[in-house]
Amino acid sequence: MTKISALFRSLTAVVALLMIGLMTAGAAAQQKRVALLVGPTQDRFIGTWAKVFSDAAPANGLAVTVFSSPWDPALQSQQIDEAVAQKYDALVIQTLSQKAVIPALTRAKNAKIPVITIIAQFRENEAQDLYVTYVGEDSRTLGQRAGEALGQAVTKAGRNNAKVAALVGTLSEGTGSLRTDGFKAAVAKYPGLQIVIVEDVQWNPTKAEQAFGQILARFGGTKGLDAVYGMNDVVANGAIQAAESAGVKLGREKDSLIVVGGNCMSPGIKNIESGKQAATVLMLPQISAKNAAATTADVLAGKKVERAVYETHEIITKDNVAQFAERCSY
Repeated sequence: MTKISALFRSLTAVVALLMIGLMTAGAAAQQKRVALLVGPTQDRFIGTWAKVFSDAAPANGLAVTVFSSPWDPALQSQQIDEAVAQKYDALVIQTLSQKAVIPALTRAKNAKIPVITIIAQFRENEAQDLYVTYVGEDSRTLGQRAGEALGQAVTKAGRNNAKVAALVGTLSEGTGSLRTDGFKAAVAKYPGLQIVIVEDVQWNPTKAEQAFGQILARFGGTKGLDAVYGMNDVVANGAIQAAESAGVKLGREKDSLIVVGGNCMSPGIKNIESGKQAATVLMLPQISAKNAAATTADVLAGKKVERAVYETHEIITKDNVAQFAERCSY
């Protein structure tokens, strides 16, 4: 009797394992295959975004394959074509060149594969029929918040007239140009502020440091320049390094160079805490990546989705940096 009971327990365990295996296989079969196409995952922002999206995917019924490109638009177009040929259920794309990617997006549309764009926003009149929705930053609003932060800092420092430099991302693409539009619109609301130079440094901190060193020499440090906007905190940090090399005082006082960044990245948080940077603007890859996973699942389920799913962008200064330091230091 004991042997029969043991045998029965063994058989029960085997059946249970088989059932679990079948259930797991069934769940995997039900998952939709998604190709995530992004820039280099070695980049902290992109790497964090891709990991959070991949981690959130299973709970949303998605099986994700990541295609990474080292800022090479031609390679990304090839990757899109490969994903189309492999008949993925959806493509989630950070467009590396919003002009070069158009033919590949057109081929995806012709193959009836839905495209969700992320991180890099198209301008309003570009490629609108080639993707279902966009998930990520509101680029124009992010630029506006930076302009507001700079205007507030300059006003608080008691400067009635101030000359401003802007070190921006690639102006030939949507994100850089939209943020610049928003920044200019916000600065224009402060009558004493004048943007004297806009330098396209292509998001490169080394170029930002070199370019701003030349700008400081041209304008004579704080005697001819009052503030600088670095379009993200890494670019702003390049400006800070150039200012320090030139012996320019940094801070929020009347006789200091005021620096404003964006994207709430680790260098910006540290610079705000030390008093070298006046402000940054909230933008978290963790938020948009989770939003994108849920939105992709909705698209594949045939649900109606918003044309754009934006993050919220809040100004971060020394007064509230403690609230955001941990989340922004990814």
